Amino acid sequence: MIYRHILTALLASSFLACSSEEKTGESNKTSNEWELQIVDSIQVDYLGSVDGGEFRNGKGVIFDFKTNGLVEFDETGKTLNQHSYPKEGPGAVIYPTTLRYDDNGKLYGMSFLSWLYEFNPDLTLKRQVDMPFLAESNDGMSFGRNFEPWNNHIISWYPGRDGANQYDPFFFRDHYLLEKLNLTSGVAEPIIKLPKTSRYTSDNYYERTSLRFGIVDELLYLVLNNEPFIHIYDMNTSFKYVETISFSPSVFFDNGEHNKAYEYISRYKMLDGRISGFYPRSDGIFVTYTEGINEDIFTQNELKNPKNFPKYGEFQRHILKFMDADSTWSNEIIIPNTIDQILNIESLSKPFYALRNDEYIGEEQDYLTFYKLKLVQK
Repeated sequence: MIYRHILTALLASSFLACSSEEKTGESNKTSNEWELQIVDSIQVDYLGSVDGGEFRNGKGVIFDFKTNGLVEFDETGKTLNQHSYPKEGPGAVIYPTTLRYDDNGKLYGMSFLSWLYEFNPDLTLKRQVDMPFLAESNDGMSFGRNFEPWNNHIISWYPGRDGANQYDPFFFRDHYLLEKLNLTSGVAEPIIKLPKTSRYTSDNYYERTSLRFGIVDELLYLVLNNEPFIHIYDMNTSFKYVETISFSPSVFFDNGEHNKAYEYISRYKMLDGRISGFYPRSDGIFVTYTEGINEDIFTQNELKNPKNFPKYGEFQRHILKFMDADSTWSNEIIIPNTIDQILNIESLSKPFYALRNDEYIGEEQDYLTFYKLKLVQK
């Protein structure tokens, strides 16, 4: 498996350095049981909503839909920058819900209309990054990872090439899924076709899906949010498909094949399992997902009613799993309901940050609280 070879090479030196420890602690070496621990928390002096975010290399940024603004902070919670944007005219930015720092700390954002933005270090708009055609998407992801800065390019979910409609039930079967945009020339090319291992390449109808992806070295990893599969592509060979692996959840409800197009069952009769976060990294592939809710529980608790949506967490688990350098999947690590959106996972060895779920806890604060989390081996 390509992924195993790459991770093994990257971590070879650390494995050799720990060889003596392996001899004395072989039982720990072979165990892959982990737990999620809250090791600290930080408070950001800001009162508002968090509708998107990212944390990387010691700083975080969040988007507030109400103010159409960004707030940047460091690991202590200190506010570094704050800026709100007009929605029209000079400097206009329209709801940059999805946010990414590149390797050098430069911030990019994508709106729910798929418009791309590049920001200055003080969060003022540097430029709108224009694509050579208009997108057909109008339902952004917020915390979903559907674009990545890469080698002076933006790799992005940006449907609309040749007028393709992403709401067509066979869009994922018939079209390229991503665009590779050169930030210097402005030239874009379509990349990534869905492999036959996905049911969305068939002639059958299924619940509408969405994608997430990440890049490690020269490999691109892609998931659809309601299938437990990870599709791997080699960027060195024109994004050639390599293989598909599964993270093998013990529970991942799925309402299956539909009788007709545009039929929606999840959230109406039951709740499908859904991938909530996807973070491929050099020392592991991290997936977070909710298991879904079966029809009986969904009906008995009237979970179709929007006022009961906050109760979902009472009837399903939120899980984190990761595949390590030996291509071994961890146990299913419970993410408690007190933890809301995870801003990013940078590495198995590094702590990461997630918004505290104040609504679930039942506390109202004049600031935002972020938990500092760590994966700890049992």
